[in-house]
Amino acid sequence: MIKKIAAAIVKDNKILVVSKKKYPDQFMLPGGKPENNETELETLSRELQEELKLKIISTKLLGKHETISMFGTEPLTITVFLTEVMGEPTPDTEIHSYRWIDIDSPDTKLLGSGITEFALPLLREKANK
Repeated sequence: MIKKIAAAIVKDNKILVVSKKKYPDQFMLPGGKPENNETELETLSRELQEELKLKIISTKLLGKHETISMFGTEPLTITVFLTEVMGEPTPDTEIHSYRWIDIDSPDTKLLGSGITEFALPLLREKANK
């Protein structure tokens, strides 16, 4: 079971997604796995700083979702925080690239299941309230 903590960073009705150098054509929410008994927010803060040089301003739990990893058949539990950040994304370490995708975009074929099955439907629902 993979446990991932991820950020849903939204700006102008677009969500930030990243691709890894190992899988440059597949996009996922930024974040990662806890290390050394970190809390979820410590993990998120470390990962956003390491991967994108972003500093967290605020977070709100969007929720948890269980699915299958986009890279195989391993079960994945993803905890997603609606995250406000300071700075512009600057890819580092294992990040290949990033892009902003429209929350309402129907083109989701290269996006991870945590985005398509969970984050986007919740964000669309919030936007329509």
